Amino acid sequence: MKAPAAPISATVMLPPKLIPVFTKDARYRGAYGGRGSGKTRNFAKMAAIHGYRCAEAGQEGQIVCGREFQNSLADSSMEEVKRAIRSEPWLDAYYEIGEKFIRTRNRRVRFTFSGLRYSIDNLKSASRILLMWVDEAEKVMEGSWRKAIPSVREAGSEIWLTWNPESDMSATHKRFREDPPEGAKIVELNWRDNPWFPAVLEAERLEDQAKRPDTYEHIWEGGFLNVLDGAYFAREMRAAENEGRITSIPVEPLMPVFTFWDLGISDDMAIWLVQPVGKELRVIAAHSDSGYGIDHYIGWLMEFGDRHRVRWAKNFAPHDIEVRELSTGKSRRDAAARLGIVFETVERPQNKQEAIEALRRLMPRLWFDKSRAALLIKALRSYHREFDEKRQVFLSRPQHDWSSNLADAGQTFALAWDDNIAGPKRPVLTARRRPGGWMGV
Repeated sequence: MKAPAAPISATVMLPPKLIPVFTKDARYRGAYGGRGSGKTRNFAKMAAIHGYRCAEAGQEGQIVCGREFQNSLADSSMEEVKRAIRSEPWLDAYYEIGEKFIRTRNRRVRFTFSGLRYSIDNLKSASRILLMWVDEAEKVMEGSWRKAIPSVREAGSEIWLTWNPESDMSATHKRFREDPPEGAKIVELNWRDNPWFPAVLEAERLEDQAKRPDTYEHIWEGGFLNVLDGAYFAREMRAAENEGRITSIPVEPLMPVFTFWDLGISDDMAIWLVQPVGKELRVIAAHSDSGYGIDHYIGWLMEFGDRHRVRWAKNFAPHDIEVRELSTGKSRRDAAARLGIVFETVERPQNKQEAIEALRRLMPRLWFDKSRAALLIKALRSYHREFDEKRQVFLSRPQHDWSSNLADAGQTFALAWDDNIAGPKRPVLTARRRPGGWMGV
């Protein structure tokens, strides 16, 4: 079917602060802020306009509407895009909308809705990506950004993002606010910047301001989320601070050091280094990163060991260390063994709360090096229950964010620890350096 004739020109109403964002060329465009700003609706409309422009120029491809996790279309931005298209008669005439699809009538451009964490490789192999718009971008982890950004590689392709900030430690904050790409057009947009801010939301805003001041700044003004009320270990970390257990800790060269790992989603990993001295469990260092294979983390351990003359003891990892890659048939346990690390597997309980409680019980014995475990200390203070933006309540499950892997490595520690394992043992971390890598001896 031939696409209907499109208007030579059309007037699109945008909040004034968004006009510069969509003026002239840019690789990155975005907006962050609180509820009622209209950022999602306006970016949805501009995505449809972008698809119209591409199709009229003879380009073919997809507009990807992504989120970090998406289990179904109900979790996606599809309904928002549909409403935006139907709000403009000329766009409504230009697009074909079905229950599970949105595409231009000339079939040149289609919308795709997907979770970035698991599906980006499939998307980039299907057809070229003209635009990727990531809504709820606060939750996107660094590993997902590293994979997603190079996937949008066509000449003139763009990446857009919208989000309500939660933490200054999030990958999105660091990439796009703290150190934004050159030429990025990203603005803060809140309720007062929306000329069409509805009266019904104004009533909700005023009620939240009066009755829920602790979350008001985050919900309405785009401030960071105060997670103290929902933080799992807030009380324990305050006690550690008050009791002087967050301090400078020497590494005792004659005492064994145990490692405890979390192998997060995809290739995110975290490690705790624990040295028991008497009844004290000293967290002498921690490391967390994403986008690397297990050899990177083992290399970090070896460099740390060389620098501090560490006598390594046992290494513990959760059960997913046993998972085998489909492409190689090898597990990460196998890969680690080739590099000189022998792992013991820790079975995690089905109830996540059990692991959290196990770490909470161990907390009074923990000492933290304030420098080498600085990120871990911040993670334990931040690790919190998921926050329901609509009801403004913390839920019973953990929020998966930048702090998760470090906190989960601590749960591996708590589930594995028994004072009996700290007795004299034959060291099982036996790697030695060789040119270009590590090997066991």
